[in-house]
Amino acid sequence: MKSENIDKVFPLYAVENDLIVSKKGDITVGYKLKLPQVYSLDRNAIDRINQLFDKIIRSMPENTIIQKQDYFFIDTIKEAIAKGKQMLSRSDNKFFYEKPTLSHECYLFFTKDAKKKVSLSSNPKLYEKYLEEVDDFLRVVSTNISFLAKEEFFEVDKLDSDTILEVIGKYLSLSNKGEQSLKDLFFDGKLRVGDKVAEIFAITSYDQLPLSLESTKKNIDFSTQKTDFHIPFIQPICLGLECNHIYNQVIYIDKSDGIFSKLKTKLNQFKSLAILSKENEVTYDQINELVNNVIEKELRFVNQHFNLIIWNNTEEELENSKNQLENSFNELGIIPYQIKHAIKDIYLNNIPGATVNIPENYKFIGISEQTPILFNFESYYEGNKDGILFCDRKNGAPVRLDLWDEPLKRGLIVNRNRLIFGPSGTGKSFLINHIASQYYEQGHHIVMIDIGNSYKKLCQLVNGQYFAYDLDSPLQFNPFYFKHIDEINNEKKVFLISLIIFLWKGDDPFKREEKQIIGLYVDAYYDSFSNGNDEFPCLSSFYKFVENNTTLDEEAKYFDKTSFKLSLRDFHDGKYDQILNSREQVDLIQERFIVFEMDNIKDHPVLFPLVTMLCIDVVMSKIRKIPEVKKSIFIDECWKPISSGEMAEFIKYLYKTVRKFYGEVAIATQDVEDILDTPAGPAMINNTDTMILLSHKKKMATKDKFAQHLSFSESDLEKLFSTDKREVFIKVGSVSNVYKVTVSPERYACYSSNADENKFIFDMYKKKKNMKLALNEFVEKQ
Repeated sequence: MKSENIDKVFPLYAVENDLIVSKKGDITVGYKLKLPQVYSLDRNAIDRINQLFDKIIRSMPENTIIQKQDYFFIDTIKEAIAKGKQMLSRSDNKFFYEKPTLSHECYLFFTKDAKKKVSLSSNPKLYEKYLEEVDDFLRVVSTNISFLAKEEFFEVDKLDSDTILEVIGKYLSLSNKGEQSLKDLFFDGKLRVGDKVAEIFAITSYDQLPLSLESTKKNIDFSTQKTDFHIPFIQPICLGLECNHIYNQVIYIDKSDGIFSKLKTKLNQFKSLAILSKENEVTYDQINELVNNVIEKELRFVNQHFNLIIWNNTEEELENSKNQLENSFNELGIIPYQIKHAIKDIYLNNIPGATVNIPENYKFIGISEQTPILFNFESYYEGNKDGILFCDRKNGAPVRLDLWDEPLKRGLIVNRNRLIFGPSGTGKSFLINHIASQYYEQGHHIVMIDIGNSYKKLCQLVNGQYFAYDLDSPLQFNPFYFKHIDEINNEKKVFLISLIIFLWKGDDPFKREEKQIIGLYVDAYYDSFSNGNDEFPCLSSFYKFVENNTTLDEEAKYFDKTSFKLSLRDFHDGKYDQILNSREQVDLIQERFIVFEMDNIKDHPVLFPLVTMLCIDVVMSKIRKIPEVKKSIFIDECWKPISSGEMAEFIKYLYKTVRKFYGEVAIATQDVEDILDTPAGPAMINNTDTMILLSHKKKMATKDKFAQHLSFSESDLEKLFSTDKREVFIKVGSVSNVYKVTVSPERYACYSSNADENKFIFDMYKKKKNMKLALNEFVEKQ
């Protein structure tokens, strides 16, 4: 088989000054488009994008060709995806190495059709006029690109000469490496490029399209009884196709009167033939509707051509890709036309800058309003440089999501706080382990307050501090202590007032005067240390100060001192006297991973909320002293006892302090009602800009609550209720999407809450005295 002489058939003359020049003198300028993430667009957004491109098509001058190229390449992961040297980071690199994935690139080209060959020597005046037309053309293109770049959906970069050559190299080599040396080309009904074999399928007639062409279609897998999940119409043959392919979308903006005359001729033909068959009658109605549509809406007629190139290394692999493609076309109701005899013309004339040469019989008439429906406006997930490692929902490729810096820089959020909702059995603790472990690997200080020992393995793996409350040997605190009096600022006093009122009143209501008097006593107590008080600052000395103070007697008539003393006596010299009077201060400043485990007191009406508050206060003291370090506080279920009554003020104190000192609070619970039904709920929601939710498919009744109280849009709800097992819905400010939670075997072992698996791991830990070895032993046994 003889290869084609590429020099003879190559349609381009030069690439210079960031422009493509064809042998006929057509001029092309190109841009790279960054498209929205797959599944991120709702119906309204898709319609808006279609309208944008309709506007661009209508604004371009006659003799313009718009070519959009989408490249989809199968690739394998070769580079390390995690930087850390810790066990779990290394396991990510091992787990994802050589995993197959699909990459996507999108390019947009605008061509000025010279119509006739342009030559300086044949007619200098005509040549100069043409150059003026080119300048005008490039100005219009630039205006439209500026218009496009201002929209929230796209990022646009102009292609320079080197990048244009690289794109042409990718097309001619069917490779994402952009090879400059041309491969041997063979055309024998199939296309052969070097060792690759390819086929081309095209849409060249309206007869190949479904009778009704809508901009979106319902995704059955992601829809529920109460929510419809919509995707762009064309997705199945673009991102939905899991093989190497290029999708060419070409629009010809010609003189409207020429297209009108063609349509009138066709209209008359089918009108006279309508009597012969129902099919002819339907075609007549379609063309008639098309003409009327254009006239009524002042739209623009265009000629259009669409084709899709698939390729593989072997005929057998190509046949599998072909079957996949045919299934995707069937799903859309499109009847593809396989290019065979004209395969050389179609392939070579879809080189960027050469589309002017596509034969007329491979084009068909459309209207500017409808044409963009057949355009691809989605891409795979593009991750951030840093962040949490999740996976692309579409093809499972690893992708990092920055929830810390990037959303603030973009203005999506004003705080880093999160609410995490995970109904029972959806993997809430698994997800929190996944987030916390990676933040630790990236240098964060982590504090976790938990019920259920969900984070013990991770804590032991990183040699963190694990504090489990024991009634026989309780944790000891002293929130009243200070080294320097200026440590007792207004925020600290707010906390102490909340604490004292809780010790006194519990969940019972209190009067405003009582709170004010407690505030006066706190102020007077700390003022006394500047006036000779040499008592050790603790709950007991505060108790005695209130008992003996006479300077506030006038105000104290609104204050039941007897009730106060009786309620606090247990903490002064009774059964709980160890909890609030510690003389030894725990120094946690250098500890990067701390867990407070509350399982032993989770049902205690006094100790559970009290110790939770005290743990948080210890954390507050820590974070104030390391303001430059990233800090993440996870409160898993333990927030409930500190969310009622005066505790609502404590929640505000917590959020305010953490935000000020470069931190975040992530509060986790099973149900949204848990938050909504508490007095602290509004404070939590108002101070949280990031929502993280696991599958709620069994919680459809909560749909209206998410819309009403968390301001979820219809698009957010569609995504949320499409979220399945081992997936997570994340909304950062106004931007939401769904990610897969796919982890290495080592991470799974560390995060799992399965009782049998944990028994094996902890037994191995007791035996080996090393959690890393215990986890590896578990992985090897699987």
